[in-house]
Amino acid sequence: MGQRALYDPISLWLESRGFRAMITGHKKNFVIPISDLFAGPYKIPDLVGIDGNNRVVIAEAETRKERFFDALGRCMLWRNMATFAYLAYPKGEISRAAFLSRIGVGLLEVDIASHAVTELIALPNEGDKLRFGVLEIYPTDIPREQQLAALIRGSIG
Repeated sequence: MGQRALYDPISLWLESRGFRAMITGHKKNFVIPISDLFAGPYKIPDLVGIDGNNRVVIAEAETRKERFFDALGRCMLWRNMATFAYLAYPKGEISRAAFLSRIGVGLLEVDIASHAVTELIALPNEGDKLRFGVLEIYPTDIPREQQLAALIRGSIG
């Protein structure tokens, strides 16, 4: 099973949470510049979206437990420019990772058979919990998030 099997269920889940979502993992024309944060020119996230308040969500899908920390690194990078960052795995692949809530990364579990998505590690979504409930190693760059939101809006149409 490849990562793409997770994309549609995650996209639908994000939309059910009020985000306008877009699958970007297989597209080479949606890139996010990161050269000021990492020794590389750009990265391509798996899914992106925006909510009605122009807050950005980025989700990284992974299927292999051995690649957990690689995917987590990407989520931490995205967390610098997005209010919400999620790591998604197939059902049963990751049983626990409680520390994710402390660093502001959510965990999604995707049941491939039913396309159901369960938020194993929930992210706060409003008020003080959103701002202060997470130990931010590097706080979200709000102007950059707004630039990214504009890019997403333009790409979604």
